[in-house]
Amino acid sequence: MLLQEIMSNYLNENTFEVENAFKPLSVKKSEWDNKDDKLKRAFVFDETRQLEAFIIEIIKFNRETNAIVETRFKEDTVGIIIHPISGQISEIELEASKDIDKIRKDVVYYYAKD
Repeated sequence: MLLQEIMSNYLNENTFEVENAFKPLSVKKSEWDNKDDKLKRAFVFDETRQLEAFIIEIIKFNRETNAIVETRFKEDTVGIIIHPISGQISEIELEASKDIDKIRKDVVYYYAKD
C-alpha cells in the first residue's frame, strides 16, 4: 500500500514536465580536412620562431606517436597530413590531430609577443 502511494504521482501527466527550451548541442567544427581518408591541415605562422618551434615539436611528436604523420613546410605555412594505419581514419589518427592542435597552441602561446 505504501509503495502504491509513493508511485501514484510518478507517472502522473500533471507532474511530468518537458522543458520547452531544449537546445541541441552545437559541435565545434574541426579545422582538419578529411578527404581521401586522410586528415589534412595547414598551419600559418606570423613569426619565424613560432614556425621553427612548431616544426621541431612535430618532429619530436612523430617519434612518439603511432600515427603516420607527414609534414611539409614552405615559407610561413606548415602542412600536416595524417595517414591512416588501417586504411580508414581511426581513434589513433583523431588523437594525433588533437595533439598537433595542442602543440600549435602551446608554441604560439610560448612564443607570443610581449
